[in-house]
Amino acid sequence: MKNGVYLRKVELKDTEILFKWFNDKENVKYMSTIMRCNPHSKESIENEINNSDDNYERLFMVCVNSDEKTIGYAGIDDIDFNDKRAEIFFLIGEIEEKRKGYGKKIVKLLLDYAFNELCLNSLFATATIENKPAISVLEKAGFSRIGIRRQYNYINRKYLDEIFFDITHEDYEISKRNNI
Repeated sequence: MKNGVYLRKVELKDTEILFKWFNDKENVKYMSTIMRCNPHSKESIENEINNSDDNYERLFMVCVNSDEKTIGYAGIDDIDFNDKRAEIFFLIGEIEEKRKGYGKKIVKLLLDYAFNELCLNSLFATATIENKPAISVLEKAGFSRIGIRRQYNYINRKYLDEIFFDITHEDYEISKRNNI
């Protein structure tokens, strides 16, 4: 697939690019407080990679099929194998690769992995109200809006609502049948 993407496990060799992306304020402005408000050292990123626990999270680099260029970072975290649930996240770190349709492909790969490989039943995601691309990607991938946490994030000197999304394994199977 010429303009497809694939996921590969994060490795120590990814430290440099993650350092660049995580310290780019525009890149992380809608991510978690830890991501957007704290400086990230190469050492802290290496520690995160080395200490990643497969019982809790799966961290991936996003690569383009055509040239294997690394364009993003994604993952499944807060994995609960008892209740069979987790949260997903994704970041297209390379500015020139944004708005090319990769977001939906990344989320589809995360859904496939979570439901088919990890055998989870429910996935959760959030998006800040101003993050229109992420909202669009999640809805197109079959996620449903399930609530709003009001004035939850303080970004650019204003409080922004955060939208909650979820998708169940059943929803995922229906969206696959309907080619969503």
